[in-house]
Amino acid sequence: MNKPIVTNFVLRPGVTNPSLWYPERPPKAQWDKIRKVVLERDNHTCISCGHRALKYMNVHHIEDSGENVPENLVTMCVACHAVLHIGRNLDLKVIEIWESPFSQVEIVQKTRTAVQQGLALADINKQFKLKKGPHAPDSLLYANELVHEIGQEPRAYLAEPLCAVFVNLNRWQIE
Repeated sequence: MNKPIVTNFVLRPGVTNPSLWYPERPPKAQWDKIRKVVLERDNHTCISCGHRALKYMNVHHIEDSGENVPENLVTMCVACHAVLHIGRNLDLKVIEIWESPFSQVEIVQKTRTAVQQGLALADINKQFKLKKGPHAPDSLLYANELVHEIGQEPRAYLAEPLCAVFVNLNRWQIE
């Protein structure tokens, strides 16, 4: 049933090539049908972190320049989707960029679990052994440098050990 073109998805903080921003989307009614097919196919489960929720799940294009067909779309939780679009989410003050020995998926999973337990994001982030990267943690330079260096590639990612940590994300889908 309209399997996605990838089954393994590595989560890294990144940006989309500006030439691909604001692509044409089908009319809302058609998009809603496509979105429903993808969510049901993926059992409302994030391809990156494995979180399942019936509300607020996002649908992400595998190939940013690709078509709006189920084979080019995957289900992602809000947190993992925020990681893939760091420029927007740094600007919205949702994330910060730090060096960490933890993988990006571990950061998402451990943060969600701790939020479920009622811990504050500032306290949660202490467990990730964060070290300052080359820029201030909330600097848009992380995204801007990727955009500047992206060339013709559809996406660019920050190098490890740089990771996104959450400082102001409200939709943790903990129900």
